[in-house]
Amino acid sequence: MILIAPNALTTIQSLVYAGQTDYKVMEDFIPLARLASYPMGLAVPGTSSIRTAPELVAAIKASPNPNFGTSGAGGLAHFAGLEFGKTTGLEWTHIAFKGGAPLVTDLIGGHLQAAIDTLVDQIEHQRAGKIRVLGIFSDKRYVLAPEIPTLAEQGIRMAPVEGWFGAFLPAKTPPAVVAQIEQALAKVMADPEVQAKLAKLVLQPAYLKSSDFTRLQAAELAQWAPVVRDSGFKPD
Repeated sequence: MILIAPNALTTIQSLVYAGQTDYKVMEDFIPLARLASYPMGLAVPGTSSIRTAPELVAAIKASPNPNFGTSGAGGLAHFAGLEFGKTTGLEWTHIAFKGGAPLVTDLIGGHLQAAIDTLVDQIEHQRAGKIRVLGIFSDKRYVLAPEIPTLAEQGIRMAPVEGWFGAFLPAKTPPAVVAQIEQALAKVMADPEVQAKLAKLVLQPAYLKSSDFTRLQAAELAQWAPVVRDSGFKPD
């Protein structure tokens, strides 16, 4: 059995629910391969006069009710917002929505000052002018939306926040089977037709072999563990 999962689950949720689950990612699974990745975007309503991330920071600091929205509490966007606030000296309130659709609806309607979500969910509204993505949390521009700057380009330097999908196997899977499936996935992800289909979903092919993916998963758990802990967030 192969598990295909986003790091919102294997990294963030495993930390948020630490001690409440009957598995540990790095002990009970083999990170087999990273398959695709996508950035997180910081957006404002399309009608907003704010054009850059520093302008947003200034506006938020001057606001009597500073806030940002995400598609749910305890997710990657939630903690990215907390890190953004820490980096820029913002004290803003997180507003959790039940999914991306109500989040973008309130953002378009001007009921939120800012929103953090996956660029996958933002790009259609960005290109229609309904929202304005001020920047992405990546360390370089996204190949599928090169018109959107990074936060680092705008002087806001924080650890990159990237979403991805990866493949995992049970920890006791024989090495020969691991190698066979890893090779098959590498071949699939190199297929131009597969890459074209991912691009239509605003997902970038980002294959990493098992050894590299294992290091990435371990590094992400180490990166986000203190953020989750220091936030004091407790799931309902």
